[in-house]
Amino acid sequence: MKHKLLLLFIIPCLLLCLIPSVGMIFRPTNERIGNETVTDPPSIKTEDGGFNSEVLPQAGTYFEKHFAFRPEAITLDAKLQASVFDVSNLDTVTVGTDGWLYYSATLDDYLGRDTLTERQIHGIVHNLSLVQEAVERQGGKFLFTVAPNKNTLYPDNMSYYFGKPASDTHNRDLLREELSDGKLNYCDLFGLFADQDEILYLKQDSHWNNKGALMAYDAMLTQLKKDHDDYSSAQVVRSKNFYGDLSKMLYPAAQEPEFNYDYQLNETYTYETDFNSVEDPIIKTANPESRGSLFMYRDSFGNALVPFFANAYGKAYFTKAYPINLRTGMLLNQPDTVIIEIAERNVGWFIERPPIMEMPERNIAFAAAEEPMDVTLTAEQSSFDMQTLTVSAVFDTSQLDKEDVLYLSVTDANGAAHVYEAYDTAQGCMIYLPADGNTGRPLDVDLIVGHGGVCTSVYHTSTESVELSE
Repeated sequence: MKHKLLLLFIIPCLLLCLIPSVGMIFRPTNERIGNETVTDPPSIKTEDGGFNSEVLPQAGTYFEKHFAFRPEAITLDAKLQASVFDVSNLDTVTVGTDGWLYYSATLDDYLGRDTLTERQIHGIVHNLSLVQEAVERQGGKFLFTVAPNKNTLYPDNMSYYFGKPASDTHNRDLLREELSDGKLNYCDLFGLFADQDEILYLKQDSHWNNKGALMAYDAMLTQLKKDHDDYSSAQVVRSKNFYGDLSKMLYPAAQEPEFNYDYQLNETYTYETDFNSVEDPIIKTANPESRGSLFMYRDSFGNALVPFFANAYGKAYFTKAYPINLRTGMLLNQPDTVIIEIAERNVGWFIERPPIMEMPERNIAFAAAEEPMDVTLTAEQSSFDMQTLTVSAVFDTSQLDKEDVLYLSVTDANGAAHVYEAYDTAQGCMIYLPADGNTGRPLDVDLIVGHGGVCTSVYHTSTESVELSE
């Protein structure tokens, strides 16, 4: 009797376990969930006809994303964990109260963890100032703005179990203080959104709603002093038809729509690139009824901005490619306006991979230091722009004062030294050089520190020759 009861338990369990794998024959999961990448079926043979020794691990990875009823299983698990324990079954999504969802990548900002140093914040603003200088040197206007994290503006629905913040110091506060001198053309969206009584972000998405996007667009173009339609008289339809990105990740089989605003724009622009959605990495538009040309780097917050800006400019180029290739963007598009929009959680990108552009030359005198610094200096072809070299100096940045300026002096083929003001990085500094004229030979390089108006070469070396790849 006991054996029969045991079999009655084991057999249904085995059949249940077989459903995901056997069900792939009849109902495989082919749709991507959230931001997943496409996984191809494994092959027994490699491209050269040999045996693929990785076929079993690849088969496991493929099964993980394609087993039958995967969206339903993920959704059921997520619903149980969220309703019973108030937690998420995905590392990328944080479950809040009252049905709110947050993007987990914003937790460090929310809790004041891993905050950038004052030197790094200063470096971000310094790097963007060099970009502004380059744009203005070509007769254009520049604007930088930061899209606030959702839990920065609306923290009340964050779960209690995160406890007290690790620190009251946040990158956004340090950045705002560094920008307070007004030298960098910056549009402050933190204060703008904080002053609104209405919630302008989506409950189950990580971004602002269309009404919030319109407010950000209006603030940016007002800051640039560009004539534009603020759509205050446009017909607006509020519909419950929007599915949030976080909801798609957490509840792929049971997404619930939420309200968003649909502005009835008189869209007079056309797309000059193959257009699928505002999430396309590159979008180019033309509008015969508007004036001006725009080059705009935008992340996912910029998706909702595209229709508004495309209507406002005669020519507009929107890119998500990072690092920002300003050299090519300026050359090909000849914009009169450059806008950089970045999410709060990603402001550190500007000392990790600053925009690719021609670096400013400086006419400075410098002397050699009595004791050179310990520096690792490299020169290599950029993997993001084949016609550009990246020259990087890595050293202990704690030896620097916050406002020290870094330069790299490079001797050209004729023996003349050119001093470039360098980008700050978290590990030191870097510059971009045109590949033409700087390859096929070693580069003589000096690392120079400007401190209180006095410039000192703290390191000198000759790099290995850089050869361009095809």
